[in-house]
Amino acid sequence: MSSSPSFPPPLAGLCTYDEGARAGLSVDATVMRLRRYVYLKAQLLHIFATAFNGLPEWEAKGAVSLHLWQDAEHGTWFRNRITEMRTPPHHLDKVPDPGLGVFVDELRTAGSSLELLIGVYGVLKPALVAAYRVHLAEAHPIADHPTRRLVQFTLAEEEAQIAWGRAAVAALQRPAGVVDDDPPLVAWREHLRACLAAAGGVNGEGDRIAVAPATLRASQRPLIESARTPLRDERFPHVWRSRGVVPAPTRPVHERLWWMMNVRLNEMHVSELVASVIADWKGQPWAFYHDLARHLWDETRHCMLGEIAFASQGIDFTRIPTHVGFAEYPGKALPPPERYAFLWGIEQGLMAKSGKQAEVALAKAGGDERATVFQDFDWADEVLHAAIGRRWLEPHFRTREAMLGVYERIRPAYDRMKDEDLALPGRDWWPAFYQKHLQHLDPNLCQPVPDAPPVARSGY
Repeated sequence: MSSSPSFPPPLAGLCTYDEGARAGLSVDATVMRLRRYVYLKAQLLHIFATAFNGLPEWEAKGAVSLHLWQDAEHGTWFRNRITEMRTPPHHLDKVPDPGLGVFVDELRTAGSSLELLIGVYGVLKPALVAAYRVHLAEAHPIADHPTRRLVQFTLAEEEAQIAWGRAAVAALQRPAGVVDDDPPLVAWREHLRACLAAAGGVNGEGDRIAVAPATLRASQRPLIESARTPLRDERFPHVWRSRGVVPAPTRPVHERLWWMMNVRLNEMHVSELVASVIADWKGQPWAFYHDLARHLWDETRHCMLGEIAFASQGIDFTRIPTHVGFAEYPGKALPPPERYAFLWGIEQGLMAKSGKQAEVALAKAGGDERATVFQDFDWADEVLHAAIGRRWLEPHFRTREAMLGVYERIRPAYDRMKDEDLALPGRDWWPAFYQKHLQHLDPNLCQPVPDAPPVARSGY
């Protein structure tokens, strides 16, 4: 007796015939929802960038760097999808609903890291997740598979963000003895939920109950502003405007490699400079903010590589002097385009053989596989950053020569600021630190020092 023929699952496994037989969301309804997602993602990017330098908690800066870039990615995906559905990209940067604008303004009144994290990870992002789930349930699995795919990717990253946010809120509440039902925090959370509900929720289709104007905080208190001097929390005893005295090229390769990890650790100040450019350079195309969001996250990734290196030796990285001058000086003295041109000039200089290429060669000469991988990806990222800088600065300054002119004009003043800081007591801290914590790790202590290429002094 022959068996019935067997065939692969139909419809690419996306749904059954019964599931595909329903109508699903229309194009117009889909575009309307995506426009609201796009708006909220763009506002999150700008809120994160504006709040960045004023966040004292190191770990919050790290996660916000990642989430800011992910939100930029999500926003770009949804923007591109909108243009695929008979909708030109006009007006995507405008408020799609006045109620959403009110909600975002209220979120911008967060007066502390705790309020900001509660507002973002306790109210807005859970509401986005709920909206995405509704969207997936209602969108046709075949007719609108391209949108569903993007929503699914976004949902996965959004849920991971919320998990971090909940843990972060719990951690910030603990030292102050604050609990979830603390009246001021409950009031803040419920106020934001009411404002979002007044806009019909994330997708605009919920019942709208107006919020009394007298309860709105945006008209009564200042909104979040970009801090000119980046903050560090109380764990950091040394918050300086310089990194310390660079080891001479004649020092052992091992020492110079660990100094390079210190340079990586201090790259948070580059993220802080980029955040200030995003926050303060108004009216740029969305692609500009998307590119700079990636730049910011990359610099924080580099910082995390240094953090990992020191943690691998049981060293508390918060006790290492932290350098904020690279973000503080440009943030106080320069308009946003010149801040970014200054950074670009440094990164362009690192494309020379004595720059990033030499750092990788130094790591290889020291036989350090981890440092080699870290520096190799750092080099690849910096090539991308130099290209991003050219993409957005050349239209503003007209020529690459003009961009270099900005860098050359600014560099001496920045170096003077850094040299003045280096002249203060305690700034030559590295030799004693290396001798106490790291020198014993050098495999060449009793052997000749291997040849290693000279490395240019870091521009940061």
